[in-house]
Amino acid sequence: MRAILTLGITVIIMFSTVAYAQTPSDFDHRFIPNKMLQNSEGVIQVYAKNNTTPTNIMNLVATSSDSSIIKIVGIEPDKNNFMTDVKIKTGVSGTANIALAAPGFSSQEFPVIVNKNDDAPTNLLIKTTPNTFSTTGPKQGYVSVEFANSANLPTRATQDTSIALSTSNSDILTLDDNVLFIKKGSYFAIGKFEIKKDGIAQISAAAPNMLTVSSTVTITTVGTQQSIQLFVYPTKINDYSNSNAYIIAQLHDSAGNPVQATSDIPVSVQISDTSTTTVNTSTETADMASNEPLVIKKGSYWGYSKLIVNAGTNDTFNLGISAKGYTVPLPISLKPTSAQLYDTKSAKLDILPILATGQEELIGVLHLEDSNGNPVMASSKFLTEIDSSNPASLSIDNVLMEQGSDSALVFGKVGNTIPNPVTLNVVTQNSQIVTPTITLPTQKSYTLVAESLIPQVLAHDDYLTAVYLLDANNALTTFPKDMTTFVASNDYVQIESKLLPKDQSIVLLDSQSLKEGTTTVSLMAGDYQSNINVNNISSKPSSIFVDYPAELLSNLGNTFSIQLLNSQQLPVFADHDMNIKLVSSDPSVLNVPDSVVIKQGNYYSLFDVVAKNAGSTELAVLSDELPLAKYTITITNLTPDITISSNDHVSRNTVLDAKVIAQYHGTPLDGMKVDWQVKGAEIQTMNSITDKDGSANISVLVQDPTSVDMQVSVTGGIYGTTTVTKSISVNPPLGGFSAVGDTTDTGPFNIMGSLLVITPIAAAAAGGIVILKKKNMLDGITEKINIPDRIAEIKERIADLRQR
Repeated sequence: MRAILTLGITVIIMFSTVAYAQTPSDFDHRFIPNKMLQNSEGVIQVYAKNNTTPTNIMNLVATSSDSSIIKIVGIEPDKNNFMTDVKIKTGVSGTANIALAAPGFSSQEFPVIVNKNDDAPTNLLIKTTPNTFSTTGPKQGYVSVEFANSANLPTRATQDTSIALSTSNSDILTLDDNVLFIKKGSYFAIGKFEIKKDGIAQISAAAPNMLTVSSTVTITTVGTQQSIQLFVYPTKINDYSNSNAYIIAQLHDSAGNPVQATSDIPVSVQISDTSTTTVNTSTETADMASNEPLVIKKGSYWGYSKLIVNAGTNDTFNLGISAKGYTVPLPISLKPTSAQLYDTKSAKLDILPILATGQEELIGVLHLEDSNGNPVMASSKFLTEIDSSNPASLSIDNVLMEQGSDSALVFGKVGNTIPNPVTLNVVTQNSQIVTPTITLPTQKSYTLVAESLIPQVLAHDDYLTAVYLLDANNALTTFPKDMTTFVASNDYVQIESKLLPKDQSIVLLDSQSLKEGTTTVSLMAGDYQSNINVNNISSKPSSIFVDYPAELLSNLGNTFSIQLLNSQQLPVFADHDMNIKLVSSDPSVLNVPDSVVIKQGNYYSLFDVVAKNAGSTELAVLSDELPLAKYTITITNLTPDITISSNDHVSRNTVLDAKVIAQYHGTPLDGMKVDWQVKGAEIQTMNSITDKDGSANISVLVQDPTSVDMQVSVTGGIYGTTTVTKSISVNPPLGGFSAVGDTTDTGPFNIMGSLLVITPIAAAAAGGIVILKKKNMLDGITEKINIPDRIAEIKERIADLRQR
C-alpha cells in the first residue's frame, strides 16, 4: 500500500529590531615634516582615530586661527585614499590652531607650533671688490650681497628673493644691474659696477623686512701725475702737397720715462695757424690738418697722427695736444718751406724715447734732407737700412720711403733688458749714428690680493675667489704680465689654477670649501704671493629624526619624513647635499630605499616605504658626521571576519548553495579575492570576487555519500589572507522509504532584519510519526530507519538552531 506522507512545516519567526544611531568618529593627524619651520611648506595628514578600517574622509574642512603663521593652501586625499592631506604654508613663527570638521566625524581643534628658523635670512651682508680705485686705473668692480641670520652667519634663502641695489652718486659710480636675485637654496648673488670719476660713492642693498646695508667705494686721483709728451717729426717739411709730418704722443711718468697705459688714452690734437685764429681739431679743411685720431692704446706708451700740408702754404702752425687727467707740454711750432728738392741719398732718423717692453715699438721717424738741412722729397721709391750694434736689444727692419714723400715711421723690435748703450747706423750717403735712450719699465710696487668675492663662505659650498693687483696707492691696477695662479693642496679649500692675463684687472677663480673651520692658504702668481684667510662656516646638524605613521598596515605604501636637527632638537637646513643611508633589518617586513638625499637649502626630505608583511624590523639611518639613528617599526595587517553560510546537512545528488561573507567590524568588504576548494562535490558555478555586500556564492552538486568539505581563502587590499573551512554532512539514504516534499534544509536566512528559522525536518518527522502510528506502520519503519536515533539527531539540531 502506497502511503502518502503529508508533512507539516513549523516556522518560527523571530523578529529582532535593532535601533541605533551612528556614533561620530574622531580625527587623528600627523605632521609632515614632524617639526615645521617658518616660511616653509608642509602637510597635515588627517585620518580616522582608533579605526583600523581605512576610512576615506569626505568633504573635510580645515581652517587656521592665524594665517600669518599657518595658511591652508589645499586639501586632497593621499595616494592610499584613506588619509586626507591638508597642505599648508608656514609664515612667521608661533602657534596657530587648526580646526577640522567633516560629515561623520566629531569636529576637532589642535595647536600647531611653527618653529623660528634660526637659519632663516634676517639680515643682509654686502661686499665690494675692490673698494679703492684710481681715475687712471681699471674701471670695473664687483658687488656681492648675502643672506645672514640674526647672528650674521650666512643663511640660505627659503625662496627666490630679489635684492634692490642703488648708488649714492651715479656720476661717480654706476651699477650694471639694479636688482639681484638670491635663488632658493643659495645664499648670495653677485653684480658689477663701473667707476666714472674721482669721489666717494656708496652701494646700498635692500630686501623686504631687512635693514638696508651699504659698502663704500673710493676713487682717487693719482698723486704722482703722469704726463703726455709731444713730438713732431720731421721738424722741417716742404710746402708741397705730398709733404707730411707726424704728431707723436708718449705717456711718461713723473720722472720723464715712458710708461705703459693701463687703459686707452684719447689725445686731442689742436692745430692753430699763427696768422689766423683758426683751430682745427677734426677733419675740417685747413692749410694743415690732422685727420687721424690719436690714441695711446692700453698696454702701449705711444700714439701718432699724420699731419697733412696743403700746397703753397708757408704759415707758421702751433701744434698742441690735450688729454683728460694728464699734463701736456706747450705747443710746438712748424713752418713749411718752399724748397721742393728731390733726392734719395741723404736720410736722417729722428729718434724717440724707447721703453724696453720686449715688443715692437715706434722708435722714430725717418726723413730726407740736403746738406743744409732742408727737406727733400724722395725722387723714387727706396729702402733705407738701419743697423743696430745689439740686435737683441733693438733691431730695425729696412724702412720704405715712397716716391714723392719726405718721411716715414720707423718701428723696431725692442728687448726687455738694457745692455751697454745701443747705437744705430743709418746707412745712407752721409751715414748717421744715433744712440737711442732705452729705459726699462718702472718696477712698480704691486700687492697681490686674493679673497672671497662674497662676505662669508659656507662649508661644503662653491663660491668665487677674486684675484687682483693693487698699486702703491692701494688702487686697483692691471696685471703687468701673464701669470698663472697656484694654491697648494689643503684640507679646507680647493681653488682652481688659472691664467691671469696681462693687462686684465680682476680674475675670478672657481673655489670650493671642503670642510668647516679656519686656516690660511697661500696663492702664488708669478713673483707675487697672497695669503687667503679661510673661514668656512657651518650650521652643522647634530642628529637625524625620522617620522612615520603610528600604525603601519601591510600591503600599503607609506610616506616617511626625515629631518636634520640641531643640538636643541630643532630643525636646521642642510648647508650641502646630505646623503643619508637607510637599512631595514628585515626587508620582507619593510622595504625602504637605499638612500635619501636632503638637498642643500632644505631641512627635510620625504621617502616612500612599502610595508610588506606583519612583523617588526629595525630601521637604521646613517650619515657621515652624524650619529646612528635607529627605529623599531612594527607592521600589522587587518584580519577580516570570514564565514561560510550553507546548509549543515544535504542529500546526495542534490545541488548545494553556499556563500562566503567577508566583513571587517561589520563592514562588508567588496572586491576581495576568493579561492574555493571543494571536496565531495562538483562545482557548478562560483564567484571569485566578493560583491558590494561582501559575499561570493558557489553552487555544487553533492557527490560524496558522507560529507562535502569546503575551504575558502579570502585576500585583498590591506587585508591579510584569511582561510575558513566547513564540512557539510550528507544525509544517508532512507532505503525504500520515499517522503513526499522537499526535505532539503534551507538553513537560516534573514528577512528585513528578522530571523526566520524554518525546520521542516522536525515538523515532518513529528507529523509522520502520528500518521504512521495510526496506520500501525511505525514498527516496520522503525526497524528500517532507526527512528529513535533520528529523533535524537533532530532534537540536537533544534537545540543548535536555538543557540544561534
